[in-house]
Amino acid sequence: MATFAKLKERVQEMNPGCDAKRLEEAFVYAKKRFDGLYHSSGETYVQHVLLVAMNLLDFHPDDNMIIAALLHSLPNTNSYDPTNIEKHFGSDVADLVVAMERLNIVKKVDQKTELENLRKMFLAMAKDIRVVLLLLADRLQTMSALESEPASVRKTQAQKTMSIYAPIAARLGIYTYKGLLEDLSFKILSPRQYENLLAQLKDYQFKRGRSMEETKKELDDFLKANNISAVVDGRIKNVYSIYKKLKIKNHTTISDIHDIFAIRVILPTKRSPRGEEAVDHLYAVLGLIHSKWRPIPNRFKDYVAMPKPNGYKSLHTAVLGLSIDSPNQSTEIQIRSQKMHEEAEYGVASHWLYEDMKKALNRYHTDRNARHGVILETEPARNYLQWIEALSSVQKELQEGKDFSESMGLDVFSDRIFVLTPQGQVKDLPLGSTPLDFAYSVHTDLGNRCVHARVNGVVVPLNYELKNGEVVEIETNAKANPKLHWVSFVKTVSAKNKIRAFFRGLDKDRSFRDGRELINKHLLKLKKPLLDDDLSLFRFYNGKRLSYKERVGLIEEIGNGSVLPAPVVRKALGQAEVRPVEALSADETSKVLLPKIQQKRRAGDSALTISGETGVPYRFASCCKPTDADAIVAYVTRGHAVTVHKESCKVLRQADQSRLIDANWGGHVDYHRFPVKVRLTAQDRIGLIRDIADVISSANINILDFGKEQRLEREIEREMILEVISQDQFQDVLQKLRRVRNIVGVQQSES
Repeated sequence: MATFAKLKERVQEMNPGCDAKRLEEAFVYAKKRFDGLYHSSGETYVQHVLLVAMNLLDFHPDDNMIIAALLHSLPNTNSYDPTNIEKHFGSDVADLVVAMERLNIVKKVDQKTELENLRKMFLAMAKDIRVVLLLLADRLQTMSALESEPASVRKTQAQKTMSIYAPIAARLGIYTYKGLLEDLSFKILSPRQYENLLAQLKDYQFKRGRSMEETKKELDDFLKANNISAVVDGRIKNVYSIYKKLKIKNHTTISDIHDIFAIRVILPTKRSPRGEEAVDHLYAVLGLIHSKWRPIPNRFKDYVAMPKPNGYKSLHTAVLGLSIDSPNQSTEIQIRSQKMHEEAEYGVASHWLYEDMKKALNRYHTDRNARHGVILETEPARNYLQWIEALSSVQKELQEGKDFSESMGLDVFSDRIFVLTPQGQVKDLPLGSTPLDFAYSVHTDLGNRCVHARVNGVVVPLNYELKNGEVVEIETNAKANPKLHWVSFVKTVSAKNKIRAFFRGLDKDRSFRDGRELINKHLLKLKKPLLDDDLSLFRFYNGKRLSYKERVGLIEEIGNGSVLPAPVVRKALGQAEVRPVEALSADETSKVLLPKIQQKRRAGDSALTISGETGVPYRFASCCKPTDADAIVAYVTRGHAVTVHKESCKVLRQADQSRLIDANWGGHVDYHRFPVKVRLTAQDRIGLIRDIADVISSANINILDFGKEQRLEREIEREMILEVISQDQFQDVLQKLRRVRNIVGVQQSES
């Protein structure tokens, strides 16, 4: 049972200069308010806060952190008064307690509330790393006291710990907490597998216990014989780590794993004349060990030159012949400095072990300008500043309303990679990131103007998957712009948002001006009034009444080249109002160079009409291959041949618009339906499929095939086959689908 006397004794051993009287006052203050209060597990509030404070001692906390641990459960009592806490123990303690209160407000366990909880936690972390250490210490004690809780409560808490708290500990490199939290959760979630692996592990330790001690002793004696001062220790993997490795390797017993046990060689921390940590003695010991025992190829990992994303540093190797009981058994050895060992065990929290860090942090919190001064004077301070800045960027994204679940899922809990700029700067990106993710992480313009990427000096595709340690160089062009399909393969939320923002911000005013000019130029040739401010020419267009917004949209489509002006004007004015500038006369008809090509037509169809006339020789354009499902237009060549194109044909955009004349298909007795493929991209949501189906059915269109859904992160892609009676009907339903909430893109598929 934890007592305040034990806590005080351990704190004084750790820090003889602590303010013992102030700690006693905090405990008395808490005990008075916790008297008679119990958690649902049966644990008293007093026991809980004492054990949480004891959990924190490995982090060498300051007095305020210990006091905050003793008071952190006060928000659950009727006597909670943050102003009173500040009065008795100062604003720093009060801020820590208030931060813990905010993190524990949400009690209901579901995805939405857990994400909100995470939001609060990361906002708090960006201000003070001590908050997350308190949070993890509290969670560890909560998990340790679940034995008497109902099974449903234990399972819920274990799932919460495994999905949120253990990954946080891993991301911060606090592996001592990560292992404990994972094992406590795994025991509840998979009791049978946990007990099976625990039994195997105990058997392994029983069989190899003596040999492990002898192996450590042999290595220790060897180092001493070579005048190497080092601590030789060992570690056994935690149960859940063993379970994950078995699952990855598709094994069933721990005898199939070679790194259950690892020896750690911990060397003194050395500094160079410039004050930086020296590492040459680590490599010297590595070479010495390899000269005695045979190293196993491909098992050497240099995390000193290339640390893990959370800052872990160590040299890993595996040798044969060191194991006493089995010379052919491999032995994993980890070589690190004392400082690296502390950081490996406690991650970012290990910085509390350094007094210069605490001084720098005090300067940081009292004077933010210090980030370019004293705060950078020591390596621990620089490390902490990097975390502050990274977490502050998360805070900024959240405050800007970015998709929190997406940003957290991609950018916080996933595995990370380190890549380098040509200047040697390190960029931390999610696993699977591309050169475009790298470019946008450096600067928005670098991403927007990207045309090529080089990795380690070799040109790679923009969707190339980056790997740890690669040097990435981006080549740009001032006239280049993003491509919309980039969204489908970039990994980071930031890159996706920046690409989408570019397309949202295109110059619509310029498109409108250009479109209006093209329309007016065509109206002048036809000797018709120019467009008025209300765009009333298009008030009734193609059999529909258009709103002013829809009229503006039509003009913008003409301006950006999506739609040709001539067919639009003809539809707006009507056939009776439009006579083509070079309409074919009877004499001109006789000059047509091409013979009439008999086209296959259905029974009941009348002939195709050119400028209102039938029997005019024509041919179909090979560039767009129009069918009777398409809106068409005819083009009179310089040799007076007539070619029939789709109205949307891109070739006609560069053609002489004055040589376009009307063309129409003959009437049908009955409508003929034909299939078209449509590719639809959307952000998934509840009711999306229903809304898509409603739009299509309300347009009197049949869905022949709804297609299979493909997912990329939170986006879905689906290729459907629709049965339509005309191109107009098809274009109309595409426009309606684009207005459905969460639809990103709808287009005809050529496949």
